[in-house]
Amino acid sequence: MANSLKQYWLGLQARERLVLGWGGIIVTLIILYYFLLGPFYNAINTMEESIQPLRENLTWMRQQSDRLKSAGGANLGRQVKGGDQSLLSVIEQTAKRAKVSGAIQQMVPNKQKNEVRVVLDGANFNQWVRWIDELFKQYGVDIKQVTAERDEDKPNVAEIRLTFVREG
Repeated sequence: MANSLKQYWLGLQARERLVLGWGGIIVTLIILYYFLLGPFYNAINTMEESIQPLRENLTWMRQQSDRLKSAGGANLGRQVKGGDQSLLSVIEQTAKRAKVSGAIQQMVPNKQKNEVRVVLDGANFNQWVRWIDELFKQYGVDIKQVTAERDEDKPNVAEIRLTFVREG
């Protein structure tokens, strides 16, 4: 096959070889652009468009962070309940009131007693949200880490793993 192509090429006039050569180069460049450079540039444009809202969010978060720092923190001027109780006992008492204590599978305090890891299984998500809202607003307990996985069979039910933390 290579021999037949070579014979065909040599059988062409110089002008025909010139036209076919330049045509081949142009077609090769078009194919390279269409299959390599075009998708590459489209991906770059898509990324640039999607990053703009993220930049705006970052700017907003930095502004809010500065605002909180200048206000002296979230607990400024707020009376915190249960300051004389251990974090573990605060979590147990509030969980009973919030009706999420039945879903608690495990509670493990750390050595310094300012963090408690909690695992809830089959927890009502709405009750859980109210519970952590109460812990934060009334007891100054914050969440350091949380993962929640929805139960596919039951609406509004989740398996939740979180670490509570309280400074002070």
